[in-house]
Amino acid sequence: MKIEAFNHSDVGLIESIFRTRFDINRNYLLSLDSDSLLFPFRSEAVLHHWSYHNTVKDHLPHSLRSFTHADLSGEPYGGWEHPTCTQRGNFLGHYLSACARIYAISRDHEIKKKSDYIIEELAKCQQQNGNGYICPIPEKFFDIIESGRRGDIWLTPYYVSHKVLMGLYEMYKFAGNTKAFLIMKGMVGYIKRRVDRITDEWMQKVLDIEFGGMPEVLYDFYGETGEQQHLLLARKFEHRRILEPLAKNQDFLTDAHGNTNVPKIHGAARAYELTGKPEYKDIAVNFWEIISKTRTFATGGSTGPTPIHPRGEHWGEPNLLKATLSEPDQETCVTYNWLRLCRYLLRWTGDAKYGDMYERALLNGIISIQNPSNGMFAYFTPLKTGSSKNFGTPTDSFWCCYGTGVQAFADLTSSIYFYDDESVYVNLFIPSEVCWSHSAVVIKIKQENNYPEEPSTKLTIQTSDGPVSFGLKIRIPWWVRKGVETKVNREKTVGDFVPGTFCELKRAWKNGDIVEVHMPMSLYAEPINDDPNLVAVMYGPLVMAGLTSHEVEFKGDKVDLEGWIESASEGPLVFQTKGQTTNVKFIPLYKVVSENYGVYFTVT
Repeated sequence: MKIEAFNHSDVGLIESIFRTRFDINRNYLLSLDSDSLLFPFRSEAVLHHWSYHNTVKDHLPHSLRSFTHADLSGEPYGGWEHPTCTQRGNFLGHYLSACARIYAISRDHEIKKKSDYIIEELAKCQQQNGNGYICPIPEKFFDIIESGRRGDIWLTPYYVSHKVLMGLYEMYKFAGNTKAFLIMKGMVGYIKRRVDRITDEWMQKVLDIEFGGMPEVLYDFYGETGEQQHLLLARKFEHRRILEPLAKNQDFLTDAHGNTNVPKIHGAARAYELTGKPEYKDIAVNFWEIISKTRTFATGGSTGPTPIHPRGEHWGEPNLLKATLSEPDQETCVTYNWLRLCRYLLRWTGDAKYGDMYERALLNGIISIQNPSNGMFAYFTPLKTGSSKNFGTPTDSFWCCYGTGVQAFADLTSSIYFYDDESVYVNLFIPSEVCWSHSAVVIKIKQENNYPEEPSTKLTIQTSDGPVSFGLKIRIPWWVRKGVETKVNREKTVGDFVPGTFCELKRAWKNGDIVEVHMPMSLYAEPINDDPNLVAVMYGPLVMAGLTSHEVEFKGDKVDLEGWIESASEGPLVFQTKGQTTNVKFIPLYKVVSENYGVYFTVT
């Protein structure tokens, strides 16, 4: 690693829009009924043994007789959690992951108690199954996909398994629940026994079906055990048809499903960290370069409809984004997993371009998909002018993007700060506190601001023992055009403030030293990649949404937007066009809730 991330427990959020969104997400998690979330797991545990013994309850072994339909307390939820959905139960893995992260950050004992109860009940289900299996879907789903006779049925059992394993792993890793790891161990053993029966060639055919982040979570498990059998198991889930071309920097991604494939890159990234094999790093780096340069919107999102796949979850032809602008654009899961890839690459390289992309996608692709009034999530971020966001409901949606949504808003601290042997890196301007042990001295840095409402931040340094020398490296964002200014204890500093880099302030820091950074925001146009006249209006890192229900064309200078867009009286992030046939108000995309809006507009 060039730089390393702090543990969740080292960073805390303080009052800000980000803390508010974090709390909204936490309250939504607490509102959900644990027994309803457990329903598909308990139901499967009962049905598993009724089917397995092909008999009635009275003839089951005595140890199994107590676990019956009477134990199915709680009503099943709707949407993707409904008992008729073949993806049912996958949300619980995301739920456990989010709870674990929240507990690690805030020591929230209420959410810990709730998630620990779920782990205890999952252990009972696994014991009931008797073979290590712990999944909310029938085992026959695995048999069907392994046989190659799936037909048109929507079956992705390894996708569901990944979510369960991920939740168990993070409950162990971040919330200290050792029973979760034991349950995970049982399920990993079950999976190993299944795939050991399959040849490598046939396994590659099985992997043509979406299987989530199985390689990454199995590499995580190998990282804990160090056992060769688990390394080999993780490798069995590496999809060669996808990874081998990427290792050679070949772009084969047209019509590929976004969220099926980004987690495969996570697996390669984790493999690189554990094995050091350079081809794994090449896969991750090449993939990032291809997507970021040829298929990424101004928002940081990337998927949309294609002629073959109108759903909005696929990548189209490279450098042809204009035709993909629609209502089902920018799937939330893809944006969340894109953030995670940026985080991998930032740690490996220390290159600020990955931090720039993280900020772009976080503000415009993640913060924007949560309804601030109730915490509900949007599956897509529409980019077609005149569209509006479609948020789900508390108990009858549970789409895949609900799962990644609760994880994303539980993870807002993860990429604010990084460190190396000599420096702390400030990557995101999110009000927070970080604690760093350096040279036997405990250093605390408190970041305060009203970002992105205001383009500045203040860092206050506390040390446990006198002055201590270290570097404070602050990301100078890509969007800064001019005028970056830093002050230490109100005195201006001299530095190389190059956008897209980390600027270092190094000195012997004393207790109470204050660093202030001012990064002026300005309006600018960012063209879509296949039409220089079709542009997104940007203000600093923010995509500005034009509030309109129909297509609008503007006349003006694409270099000097201030000639035809001016600040409005409603607030610091509200703008209004002037001198147009139809004047339009612009607000940040993340502030749009129910309004019709557009992101890309023709400017002539």
